[in-house]
Amino acid sequence: MLFRNYRKKTDEQLMILIQSGDHHAFSSLYSRYADRLNAFFYRMLWSDSTMAEDYVHDLFSKIIERPQLFKSGYLVKPWLFQIASNMCKNGYRKKSFEMEYLQQLQVTGIAESVAEQKLDEKIITDQIRLSLEKLDEDRRTMFLLRYQQELTIEEIAEIFQIPKGTVKSRLFHIKKFVESSIKN
Repeated sequence: MLFRNYRKKTDEQLMILIQSGDHHAFSSLYSRYADRLNAFFYRMLWSDSTMAEDYVHDLFSKIIERPQLFKSGYLVKPWLFQIASNMCKNGYRKKSFEMEYLQQLQVTGIAESVAEQKLDEKIITDQIRLSLEKLDEDRRTMFLLRYQQELTIEEIAEIFQIPKGTVKSRLFHIKKFVESSIKN
């Protein structure tokens, strides 16, 4: 069909069209989620806008290259954010390796000024961001998915494969922690 009304299609219908090679469906899905995923990556990846944009590009590249990874019965939004969450975990591992390498260079005195400059550039001043960084990555991810990306409790439960009640309880405690950090 030459003209399809993509705005009226569900995310899941768009993914089925993408799997059949429909580039317009991909563009529609991209426009629905690119900004939200960019904001998610920005918060999760040290407030680095360039890195966030790269991760969004990489995520959608994976969808183009392997649309068959989406299985019928999945919901697209939690599926996308599950992929994003996994990409962040890989980013943390890479960053940890880089930090260890920089520390080794500092010990030898080779790159002390470069390392200091990078650390100075990464100082975070936003109180919410500071309190979120004190959380483990699963709790930080859960908070951002709920309050930044506005996923439902059910969608978050599906992503983390835990009961809805557990999600509600964790979000309650995370929210209290963030609120108390801001007040202090």
